Amino acid sequence: MIRKKSLITRSIFFKGLFFVFVVLSAPVFFSRAAEFKSLNFTNKSPLLDSAGGWSSSTNFGQINVVGQAISGQSTSSNFILQAGFAYFGKKDFVPFSQNWRWYNDEGVETPVEPLGGENVPLLEMADFEIVKLRFAVKDFGGAAGKNVKFRLQFSEYPNFSQEVMGVAEISSCVPNSLWCYADGGGIDNEPVSVKLLSDADVCGGGVGDGCGTHNESGVSSSTFSQKKNTTAEYEFTLKNELAVLGATYFFRIFDTVSGKPVAVSVGKSFPSITTKGPILTLTVSGLPAGIATEGVTTDISTTPQSITFGDLGVNLENEAAQRLTVNANNRQGYQIFIFQRQGLVGESEIAPVAAGNSSPDAWAIPPATAGAYGYHSGDDVLAGNSLRFAPDNTYAKLENTPKEIGFSAIAADNENFDMVFKTEVTNQQAAGLYSGSIVYILVPTY
Repeated sequence: MIRKKSLITRSIFFKGLFFVFVVLSAPVFFSRAAEFKSLNFTNKSPLLDSAGGWSSSTNFGQINVVGQAISGQSTSSNFILQAGFAYFGKKDFVPFSQNWRWYNDEGVETPVEPLGGENVPLLEMADFEIVKLRFAVKDFGGAAGKNVKFRLQFSEYPNFSQEVMGVAEISSCVPNSLWCYADGGGIDNEPVSVKLLSDADVCGGGVGDGCGTHNESGVSSSTFSQKKNTTAEYEFTLKNELAVLGATYFFRIFDTVSGKPVAVSVGKSFPSITTKGPILTLTVSGLPAGIATEGVTTDISTTPQSITFGDLGVNLENEAAQRLTVNANNRQGYQIFIFQRQGLVGESEIAPVAAGNSSPDAWAIPPATAGAYGYHSGDDVLAGNSLRFAPDNTYAKLENTPKEIGFSAIAADNENFDMVFKTEVTNQQAAGLYSGSIVYILVPTY
């Protein structure tokens, strides 16, 4: 407070700066300024740290005030503090992320199939699945954002402390990109038609402060402006391009204009996705008699647990089959092996065929021994691009160590092939009851 005692112009020094106060005529008055000025100097952020009191001179009186000890900007979800005595500086667009929600029907401009509630993580996302993310962004800086363009970043660390990566562009999306933009309903950088989140401002027909933009690229140019102090809703279309199985990823938006990540508001969270965990299943199915497969027509029915040949006539070929079905989302595929715990033994043993798994051979007619027993795999291409079982009439003996019968270099979704088991006896084979035991093994490849 400055109190006039006479009409006079005086010069005073304050904290090393020269100021001129011109008092023309007035009774006692209060003075507030945005900054301290003279003809030669401007002090834009004066900080006062003295406490209350009174000081005076012949012509002036000053009531001391408590000032701020530091200048700058502080924000919360509802307020922004521009610190500094009287001068608050130029206002900027200061975006903060708010509510978000995942949607399933990416092919439409305005999705209607949510994958959970607002701010609820998405679980069990499959490989190559495409989803939409609606994201509300609020300005706390009190200034409009011009040419606003946000892009998505992701990390397995919820605080983005390390391993922060950008979502790949559609044109550069390759296997193991992890996460890519995708082409969904709506046009990149065009306004969304309808807002879907509870905290976004009004948006209908593409008009309103809450209408943000569609985003199918992180590098394209935008002319969109978000008004000051508004909450706009933005949309991102995202594809799982072989992200790590069973992992949780967090997503945040990055402001390409300021070159800074957008902070999350107090009480809010970053969107997250947990991918599907590893799947590895082998299903064995029995097949009925009369099924044509792998160059034979089966003579008997089988179950998943047993193959019962029944009575074996002399010099008659007996064929049975089982179907193997694999589900494996392992990226490098799998192998299937077979071995026997016990051969076909009874009064004696029905001898295995001579050929081994590495070089299966045609069925011998008649068998070179009193009897013969072997198998054929219906998987034509095995590891190393081996085609050893590709011809139909190729049989190998069962052995006590695992041997390859199935292979895939990629993930499998209900892939199947048939295993054929064949036996034949001559009149030299001892009559009796014969039984054996075999084991299938499914192994993922890493």
